[in-house]
Amino acid sequence: MKKSMTYVLLLFGGLLLLPAFTAEGGGKVKIPKKINSIIQAKCYGCHNTESKNKRPKDKLNWDELTSMPADQQAEKLADIQKVLEKGSMPPDRFLEKQPDMKLTDKETANMKKWAAKMGKRVSK
Repeated sequence: MKKSMTYVLLLFGGLLLLPAFTAEGGGKVKIPKKINSIIQAKCYGCHNTESKNKRPKDKLNWDELTSMPADQQAEKLADIQKVLEKGSMPPDRFLEKQPDMKLTDKETANMKKWAAKMGKRVSK
Protein backbone atom coordinates (compact mmCIF):
# COMPACT_ATOMS: atom_id res chain seq x y z
CA MET A 1 0.00 0.00 0.00
CA LYS A 2 2.85 2.38 0.88
CA LYS A 3 4.57 1.71 -2.47
CA SER A 4 1.36 2.42 -4.37
CA MET A 5 0.89 5.70 -2.54
CA THR A 6 4.51 6.67 -3.22
CA TYR A 7 4.07 6.02 -6.95
CA VAL A 8 0.87 8.05 -7.04
CA LEU A 9 2.56 10.97 -5.28
CA LEU A 10 5.57 10.81 -7.61
CA LEU A 11 3.32 10.70 -10.66
CA PHE A 12 1.24 13.61 -9.40
CA GLY A 13 4.36 15.64 -8.58
CA GLY A 14 5.80 14.91 -12.02
CA LEU A 15 2.62 16.10 -13.70
CA LEU A 16 2.78 19.34 -11.74
CA LEU A 17 6.38 19.94 -12.81
CA LEU A 18 5.94 18.90 -16.44
CA PRO A 19 5.09 22.39 -17.78
CA ALA A 20 8.37 23.72 -16.43
CA PHE A 21 10.32 21.29 -18.63
CA THR A 22 8.40 21.56 -21.88
CA ALA A 23 9.98 23.24 -24.91
CA GLU A 24 9.72 26.99 -25.10
CA GLY A 25 7.34 28.37 -27.66
CA GLY A 26 3.65 28.42 -28.02
CA GLY A 27 1.40 30.25 -25.70
CA LYS A 28 2.72 33.67 -26.73
CA VAL A 29 -0.13 34.30 -29.16
CA LYS A 30 -3.31 35.33 -27.42
CA ILE A 31 -6.59 35.54 -29.28
CA PRO A 32 -8.99 37.97 -27.61
CA LYS A 33 -12.74 37.36 -27.77
CA LYS A 34 -13.32 40.08 -30.37
CA ILE A 35 -10.75 38.56 -32.73
CA ASN A 36 -11.86 35.01 -32.00
CA SER A 37 -15.43 35.89 -32.96
CA ILE A 38 -14.20 37.12 -36.36
CA ILE A 39 -12.07 34.00 -36.80
CA GLN A 40 -14.94 31.70 -35.85
CA ALA A 41 -17.40 33.47 -38.16
CA LYS A 42 -15.21 34.05 -41.20
CA CYS A 43 -12.07 31.89 -41.13
CA TYR A 44 -12.42 28.82 -38.96
CA GLY A 45 -14.72 26.89 -41.28
CA CYS A 46 -11.81 26.16 -43.64
CA HIS A 47 -8.78 26.70 -41.41
CA ASN A 48 -9.18 24.08 -38.67
CA THR A 49 -8.02 20.61 -37.78
CA GLU A 50 -11.25 18.96 -38.91
CA SER A 51 -11.42 20.71 -42.28
CA LYS A 52 -11.87 18.35 -45.21
CA ASN A 53 -9.97 20.71 -47.49
CA LYS A 54 -6.27 20.06 -46.90
CA ARG A 55 -4.86 23.18 -48.58
CA PRO A 56 -6.39 25.86 -46.32
CA LYS A 57 -5.73 23.70 -43.27
CA ASP A 58 -2.05 23.41 -44.24
CA LYS A 59 -1.74 27.15 -44.89
CA LEU A 60 -3.17 28.11 -41.49
CA ASN A 61 -4.72 25.92 -38.85
CA TRP A 62 -6.22 28.11 -36.12
CA ASP A 63 -6.33 25.10 -33.78
CA GLU A 64 -2.53 24.86 -33.85
CA LEU A 65 -1.49 28.52 -33.90
CA THR A 66 -1.29 29.10 -30.14
CA SER A 67 0.74 25.95 -29.50
CA MET A 68 3.36 26.43 -32.24
CA PRO A 69 6.92 27.43 -31.40
CA ALA A 70 7.43 31.20 -31.40
CA ASP A 71 9.27 31.29 -34.75
CA GLN A 72 6.41 29.47 -36.49
CA GLN A 73 3.87 31.73 -34.80
CA ALA A 74 5.74 34.79 -36.09
CA GLU A 75 5.74 33.34 -39.61
CA LYS A 76 2.00 32.60 -39.53
CA LEU A 77 1.19 36.05 -38.14
CA ALA A 78 3.22 37.64 -40.95
CA ASP A 79 1.30 35.51 -43.45
CA ILE A 80 -2.00 36.61 -41.88
CA GLN A 81 -0.95 40.26 -42.25
CA LYS A 82 -0.04 39.76 -45.92
CA VAL A 83 -3.35 38.05 -46.67
CA LEU A 84 -5.26 40.84 -44.94
CA GLU A 85 -3.32 43.50 -46.86
CA LYS A 86 -4.07 41.78 -50.17
CA GLY A 87 -7.68 41.11 -49.23
CA SER A 88 -7.28 37.61 -50.63
CA MET A 89 -9.23 35.78 -47.93
CA PRO A 90 -11.74 34.44 -48.22
CA PRO A 91 -11.05 33.67 -51.89
CA ASP A 92 -13.26 35.27 -54.54
CA ARG A 93 -14.62 31.92 -55.74
CA PHE A 94 -15.77 31.17 -52.18
CA LEU A 95 -17.33 34.63 -51.82
CA GLU A 96 -19.33 34.12 -55.02
CA LYS A 97 -21.29 31.43 -53.18
CA GLN A 98 -21.20 33.02 -49.72
CA PRO A 99 -20.79 36.79 -49.99
CA ASP A 100 -21.71 37.30 -46.32
CA MET A 101 -18.39 35.68 -45.36
CA LYS A 102 -16.41 38.67 -46.66
CA LEU A 103 -14.52 40.49 -43.94
CA THR A 104 -15.86 43.97 -43.28
CA ASP A 105 -13.44 46.89 -43.25
CA LYS A 106 -13.71 47.00 -39.45
CA GLU A 107 -13.03 43.26 -39.11
CA THR A 108 -10.05 43.55 -41.43
CA ALA A 109 -8.66 46.51 -39.46
CA ASN A 110 -9.11 44.67 -36.15
CA MET A 111 -7.43 41.54 -37.49
CA LYS A 112 -4.51 43.55 -38.93
CA LYS A 113 -3.99 45.37 -35.65
CA TRP A 114 -4.11 42.11 -33.68
CA ALA A 115 -1.75 40.25 -36.06
CA ALA A 116 0.78 43.12 -35.98
CA LYS A 117 0.65 43.32 -32.17
CA MET A 118 1.04 39.56 -31.75
CA GLY A 119 3.81 39.47 -34.37
CA LYS A 120 5.83 41.96 -32.32
CA ARG A 121 5.10 40.08 -29.11
CA VAL A 122 6.19 36.73 -30.52
CA SER A 123 9.36 38.16 -32.10
CA LYS A 124 10.70 39.45 -28.76
